[in-house]
Amino acid sequence: MKTYMMFFADKGAARDFAKEKNRAARRENKKNDCYCVVDGPEDDFAVVDIDTAIELGGQYEWSF
Repeated sequence: MKTYMMFFADKGAARDFAKEKNRAARRENKKNDCYCVVDGPEDDFAVVDIDTAIELGGQYEWSF
């Protein structure tokens, strides 16, 4: 199931949002929650969970 969390025109903004989501998950001790940046369905970038990123089969990146 492909679940896009949020879309961004700028890759830097997408990275910042994913980083904040990952920090929040870590603070809440949700070790299985990991959010990544992938190319969006249009000419944009999307933040998705790690399972969706793998399922999409393309490149993805994450940071904490």
